[in-house]
Amino acid sequence: MIVFWVESEDDKQALVQDEASPFFTTAHFNGHLSVLLRGSRIGELTRDELAEIVQDAWLSRASTRRATAWLDTHPPT
Repeated sequence: MIVFWVESEDDKQALVQDEASPFFTTAHFNGHLSVLLRGSRIGELTRDELAEIVQDAWLSRASTRRATAWLDTHPPT
């Protein structure tokens, strides 16, 4: 089981309500800004999708200074 932070409840719902998405949540994580992914389903994501999820998770928790520095050197595509 892998837990990824998300920026908002809207982001969480977008991931878990998409039928094609391998992301889900449980009652234990209600009110927590994160989504779950079973390790056995990680192959359903492309490398770029996984990189985006990891980056977004990090950015959601990073300080403004660190997030700005990262984004300055890694502009969104």
